[in-house]
Amino acid sequence: ELVSRLQQLGVLHLEETALEETEGRSEAQLLEERRAGENLLLKARGVLELFAEVDPKLLRVRPEELPSSPTEREELLRAYNEELSVLEGKLKALAGERRELRRRIEEIERFREVREAAESLLASLPHPEGHTLLAVLGELPGRGRRRDTSYPEEIERTLREQLGDRVDVRRRLLSEDRVLMLLSLDAEYEEPVRTYLEEKGLRPLSLPAYVEGEGFAEALARLKADEAVLPRRLRELDEELAKIAREHARALIALTVALENRLARLEAALHFGYTRYAFVVSGWVPEDELERFRNELLAEFPGAVVQEDPTPVRLEEVPVALRERPWAKPYQLFLNAFGVPKLGTVDPVPFIGLFFPLFFAIIVGDIGYGLVIAGLALWGLRGFPGLRAPLFKKIPRTETGRSALKVMLHGGVFSIVLGFVFGEFFGLEFEQLGIHGVGPWPFSRLHNAIDLLVFTVVLGAVQVILGLFFGMVTALRHRDPKHLSAKIGLLLALFAFAIILGRLMGLAPEPLQLPGLVLLGVAVPLLWYGGGAMVLMESLSPFIHVLSYARIMGFGVASVVLAVLINSVVGGLGTMGNVLLGVALGAVAGLLLHTLNLVLHVFEGTIQSARLHWVEFFEKFLLEELGGKPYRPFREKDLEAVVPEAVEE
Repeated sequence: ELVSRLQQLGVLHLEETALEETEGRSEAQLLEERRAGENLLLKARGVLELFAEVDPKLLRVRPEELPSSPTEREELLRAYNEELSVLEGKLKALAGERRELRRRIEEIERFREVREAAESLLASLPHPEGHTLLAVLGELPGRGRRRDTSYPEEIERTLREQLGDRVDVRRRLLSEDRVLMLLSLDAEYEEPVRTYLEEKGLRPLSLPAYVEGEGFAEALARLKADEAVLPRRLRELDEELAKIAREHARALIALTVALENRLARLEAALHFGYTRYAFVVSGWVPEDELERFRNELLAEFPGAVVQEDPTPVRLEEVPVALRERPWAKPYQLFLNAFGVPKLGTVDPVPFIGLFFPLFFAIIVGDIGYGLVIAGLALWGLRGFPGLRAPLFKKIPRTETGRSALKVMLHGGVFSIVLGFVFGEFFGLEFEQLGIHGVGPWPFSRLHNAIDLLVFTVVLGAVQVILGLFFGMVTALRHRDPKHLSAKIGLLLALFAFAIILGRLMGLAPEPLQLPGLVLLGVAVPLLWYGGGAMVLMESLSPFIHVLSYARIMGFGVASVVLAVLINSVVGGLGTMGNVLLGVALGAVAGLLLHTLNLVLHVFEGTIQSARLHWVEFFEKFLLEELGGKPYRPFREKDLEAVVPEAVEE
């Protein structure tokens, strides 16, 4: 009961509990119970797979439709413990017959044209005594319109010239440039005629496997009869299986959920420490959950002892859980690619949620493109209604897929906003659309590329400085003076190189030259103390990383230049002599080329924005702090995790 309650609370990250003298409930007993549960679970899953094979809709169940109380679930376990083997055997027999029927129906459907042609030819083909029947099928030589339709006639003429009345031939052209020939010939000449026909590319006709042992005419008759009979039997089987599914599917899904959770409890129990009169459970609980966890356990189990262990542990031993605001949670995708940071590291996810869509929007930066991106993302979040592709349907059903679609939606919205700032709609400037701005608005990326370059570099400086600041915070939390010294030195070196190079390029005033040299002089000993020569060699890297953000400007300008060129091509086609043809060609070209440009810059916006976070940002405070332990609480598995198909669309 206590283990079940721990699972329902769902906040305890279990750890192995080792006791010098382990007594009480034996490991062998737990393993035996687990094996029994696994066997029953395999049978239940097998039955559900058979139901899904008939129709996946039979497994569409909402979580609230399943029994939730432990008593109801235990009753299910008792009810199906004996009945499940009988049900599984019956279903396997029905499903096996159904698979065989479907295979035969598919073969009959593929063979229909050949069968109908063979029946017609066979009816007109004489079959004297001593003659054998030979049916062959092949393709006409040549390609496309150059197929030689006289080829079968030449073969027939050759056979008649050589064998005279010892052979009779009927032939018919079929679809896909095939030819069917039926021959009645003296049995003495069967082998040489067969060899001759194979040399001409005609092979003996292969009948469906299940009628191969019958005579040709009998096989054709059986295929014709089965074409009417088998679909009826298949419908009967589907109805019978659907009826069984309606009676048992919901209970079996609930049984699967109950078994999964029961097996998880048995697995957890293997980690406990046992004595003759007690057992010990150890693990981690989030700090803000500890009070509730303790109160609920003590209220239900007065004899339990919940005690916090004050023993110091290494940072990498403490499980880490990230709790994000709803708008930032999708951006955990970019952190998950690296793993879990150690305790005390600054959580970068909210900052990715601010910078990533901004970088993406600077590259795309168009109202029209942004509307398309946001529209596609919203369509995906609704489950791609109207689209039948199973692969796309699965995307919004997974946490990763929904997160990616939300990131896409944010990028689309930011692109619309910056599209107004840049004054662009599918590469057309506002002035071309008759919209006139005021003062510096709209800010054209084409005409103000240098200003955009400065803005992106400043934006990069903000993120790099933020990363170094987070590195300092992490060093303070970990009480690591060398790490703190290295981060301060890198920050001072960034300012120093910016001032010195700015002065050399004539961008910074002369009085700043001395402070720049002083900052560099202070940075060098800090870097040396923080990591020696290796860290000192990296002193220029923050400044280089800041310049890396110029790529955002480059791809952003490339995006609008390509859009303008596409519009020029479309405009040129629209001025053709034939106006209607020009407009039609322009519309097709515009759609295809703008789609290509959109795909290209969505790809580049995603890759370049992710790269700037992974390399330029993460390197300052996160990469060296990876290797933390992910928080995996012992909790009940939900319906979607246990039976993915059993979710209402």
